[in-house]
Amino acid sequence: MSSPIADGVMAATHKLVQQAMQGNWHDVPKTLEQRRALLDQLSAAASPQDRQWVDALRQAMAESDAAVAKIAGVDSPQSLGNLDASVAAGSTNGQIDTTLDMIRGAK
Repeated sequence: MSSPIADGVMAATHKLVQQAMQGNWHDVPKTLEQRRALLDQLSAAASPQDRQWVDALRQAMAESDAAVAKIAGVDSPQSLGNLDASVAAGSTNGQIDTTLDMIRGAK
C-alpha cells in the first residue's frame, strides 16, 4: 500500500527519530500527535485488503511510542504529553544521553 497519508506516517516517524537523536524532546509530543492523526486517517480510508498492512503499521507505531516513553522516562506512552515538563526538570537527560550514546555506537 502506498498513499500520501502512509508516506506522511513514515515521514513523521523519521522526524520523531531525528528529534530524539538531536535531543529535541519538546517537539516529540506534537510529532507523535501528528503521526497518530495521520494513522487514524489512513485507517479510516483503508480498503479491506489493506487492513493487515495498516494493523502492522499501528502495532509498529505503538512499539515506537513505548520506546520513546521509555527513553524519556515517562510512565506510559499516553504520558508523553508531559514530556516537556520532564525534560525541563532535567529528570530524563541522563537516561536520554545514555540511550542515544548506545544508538550512536551501534552505527
